[in-house]
Amino acid sequence: MVVGVSKRPLIVMLIPFFLFVALLILCVFWTLGISFTDKALLGLAAIHPKFVGFKNYLRLITHPDFLNSMKVTVIFTFSSAIVGQCILGLLLAVALKNKKIRLKPIYEIAILLGWLLPDMVAAFMWGAFASGSGFLNVVLAPLGIKPVNWITTKPLITVIIANIWKGTAWSYLLFAAALDTIPRELFEAADVDGASALQRLFYVSIPILLPTILVNILLVTIWTFGYFSLIYGMTGGGPGHSTEVISILMYKEAFDSFHIGYGSAISISMTIMVGFMSIFYFWGQRRTEDVVQ
Repeated sequence: MVVGVSKRPLIVMLIPFFLFVALLILCVFWTLGISFTDKALLGLAAIHPKFVGFKNYLRLITHPDFLNSMKVTVIFTFSSAIVGQCILGLLLAVALKNKKIRLKPIYEIAILLGWLLPDMVAAFMWGAFASGSGFLNVVLAPLGIKPVNWITTKPLITVIIANIWKGTAWSYLLFAAALDTIPRELFEAADVDGASALQRLFYVSIPILLPTILVNILLVTIWTFGYFSLIYGMTGGGPGHSTEVISILMYKEAFDSFHIGYGSAISISMTIMVGFMSIFYFWGQRRTEDVVQ
């Protein structure tokens, strides 16, 4: 009886968790069901949607807007998450571990600033920063570069750089914490052997941090693949369709064009793609752990 009584608080505490999971599963199945209909927000289809089978999914693989959004999403995710946030976060963590670096708290505040700002505030800041009269043109003027509106002339590159600035703090914090777990004796032995800073990075730090690197790549890829607010706040997916990632296309189809069924099909396709990426990264992490052991 005592054991049974002691478990009751734990069960009560878990009830909100199970309710949340149940609600999440219900929403997924509702979205999946709607994706096979012509459900809309206006008109007859809003009241009496019809079953259309795989019509919405066939439209995905043939519609130029979806194919373009796939290309933009892949470029945006690879450039800003994997190449940008992950690599830059690792390099910053390694660099700031150097005891010779002065004013380290100021550098860390600068790194964390973008992460702490709300997405729409960051979008407004970058809109002003990269505008024709923005501070970016002031910085580039001494280099002989004429002032332009970077959001309209180089929109995808601009939102990639903005997202790198916004999200690198997570990778930095993760790698900085992981570097603290590496025994100092390994670095001291490398110093005795005459290893340079790059050699210590590639032959000591990275092999040990490889599982952490893979976890970080998984997380930032998932977050960036479905990212919406910063891009939408800066460009709205434009000019044209140049920055229209899948999440923005889904929003436009579902809530601007009122095609809930087609928008649901886009969201389900995003879920499937993220699932496959997760499986791939988990497989890579297991292989890495086997090699390390």
